[in-house]
Amino acid sequence: MKKYLLIMFLGFGIWFSASAQYYYGVKGGIGLNMQKWNTFERDILFTPLIDLYTETHDDPINKLYASLGFHTRGSAIRGFGFQSFNSYRFNNLSLELGFKQMLSVSKKYNPYYMLAGRLEYTVSTNLSSGGAQFSVRNLVDDNFVNKINYGLTIGGGFEFNWDDTKVIFVEASINPDASKQYDQPSTAVITNPNPTTFNPSPTITIFPQEVRNVSLELKVGIKFLRGYWEEDEEY
Repeated sequence: MKKYLLIMFLGFGIWFSASAQYYYGVKGGIGLNMQKWNTFERDILFTPLIDLYTETHDDPINKLYASLGFHTRGSAIRGFGFQSFNSYRFNNLSLELGFKQMLSVSKKYNPYYMLAGRLEYTVSTNLSSGGAQFSVRNLVDDNFVNKINYGLTIGGGFEFNWDDTKVIFVEASINPDASKQYDQPSTAVITNPNPTTFNPSPTITIFPQEVRNVSLELKVGIKFLRGYWEEDEEY
């Protein structure tokens, strides 16, 4: 799958460089992040996100788009007390390249759907900075984090044409990873350096962890037609 993603990214780059007109803009919102671990049941982790965005303009119905942004993946453990909140955070740079089809272009609100490939690089995590506050603190390790991950983005939204050069849009997407964000083999951890009759075992065995990211993202954005500011300056 990595090979096909790289070929697709190269094709998109050639397409955009040859395009006469395109949109550029920004979009941001919130991510509802989920992971499945073997150790504890995980809850949704809510995180902000932001993307720089560009999109072809030659065909009003079928479009290609690209975005580059900062997304935090992960999951949470919530206890009963106010302080019993624990999160696992993977701070990722996310490159998304995909296809977008408009279902209408002449209405006040024009719906669309999209499908994209996604490539992410993990810049940092909170695994070694006390992010795990309970007995799971020693059960995770940055050494088992995969820095490069990939997956799909499937979603849709609505566009509102502010004027001939500006478009506001809202969209929702689901973003499953095909690769593993965290991949830890079976590991023995020393918990009792001085075994006794009542607690004879000095170690515990941690089961293998194969963790993939899945997130639901809700975004609001604005895009501008290339040449808008230049045209304003002519007048």
